[in-house]
Amino acid sequence: MRNLPSILAALALLAVLLLYMCSYQVRFSEVAIVKTFGRADPETDVIRDPGLYPRWPFPIQSVEKFDTRIRILEDTIEETPTKDSKNLVVTTFTGWTIDDPYKFHIAYPAIEDGEKALRDKIRSHKKAVVGKHDFAEFVSTEPTERRLHEIEREMEAAFASDALDQFGVRTHMFGIKRLGLPEAVTKDIFENMKKREENKAANYRTEGEAKAAEIVAEAMAARERIMAVASRKADEIRNDGQRRVGEIYRAFTEHQELRIFLDKLKSLEELCKERITLILDTELAPVDLFEFDRPRRPVAAPVADPVDSARRALEAG
Repeated sequence: MRNLPSILAALALLAVLLLYMCSYQVRFSEVAIVKTFGRADPETDVIRDPGLYPRWPFPIQSVEKFDTRIRILEDTIEETPTKDSKNLVVTTFTGWTIDDPYKFHIAYPAIEDGEKALRDKIRSHKKAVVGKHDFAEFVSTEPTERRLHEIEREMEAAFASDALDQFGVRTHMFGIKRLGLPEAVTKDIFENMKKREENKAANYRTEGEAKAAEIVAEAMAARERIMAVASRKADEIRNDGQRRVGEIYRAFTEHQELRIFLDKLKSLEELCKERITLILDTELAPVDLFEFDRPRRPVAAPVADPVDSARRALEAG
């Protein structure tokens, strides 16, 4: 009876050991392949549902587990030539999962070997796609020339198809992580880009100058047309004015006193434009009104207005 606890402990340990050897657990983030004598059936021996499952102890059966969560695989940093023989430093990233664990395990028993093969596959597709496109489709000052998004989708489509067929791997995301230029060609590329932009600026300047000359020529032609019309109109107005002046002069020849009177008025207006002092004789009308001490003269009969007489003569003629 003294050995009873030891016996119970040994039996419990044996039970745990037997349970461990004859069962396996599949977590919710795993998929398992049960191999019997090193072989497995892709239809019945691939376990995707989480739980605790029985099995025969090793070496009769063995269990290989794979993580089903998304893995991120980054490409190596290397120079890749474009279609127009310019090198780019292109680095990609890929988010992938094992969609067919049986196919993946048969091809690559170790996950590290599978990742290395996937990286080589990405590298080959990257070089093939980049080699189909010109440098300006990656780096350009013109937004219409850049096609980086389309190039990423082209790489993803080419890789995803091969990865699913050859490795049983499903691609969830793919993109270009880094895009750069080698130091040896960076200066030459930027110099070429600078020259190209300077040529564009010169073309724009030439086009602007030609357009400006065209606008100036059109404006000058319009000015000449307007001036011609205005000149004709001015000539018509001038001729009409001269005709009317001739008529007035003919009226003046019949009324010399009116002409002399108007000339005097005009001279007086010119004389009185500025401030002046006038000394008038109080003997003359109508200034004699300012002489208060002298008796006033009788008012004479009103004198006919010469301007009114001339106007009436013109109307009568």
